[in-house]
Amino acid sequence: METTHDKVEPKKKRDIDMINAEAALKRAARRAREKAWSAGIGVVYLKDGRIVEEMSDGTIKYCL
Repeated sequence: METTHDKVEPKKKRDIDMINAEAALKRAARRAREKAWSAGIGVVYLKDGRIVEEMSDGTIKYCL
């Protein structure tokens, strides 16, 4: 059996809806941080498999 690699598939184009969804998620995350920090509470999220609390002054606390 002989394998040939003469058929090259074109790169898939990114779906415009997915691009827009990604932008919307980033905006929502930014607004959530602003609201939490204005209320004086931290933002909790998952980073590198660990739960993290980020405060408005930039301090980061790693939780269990």
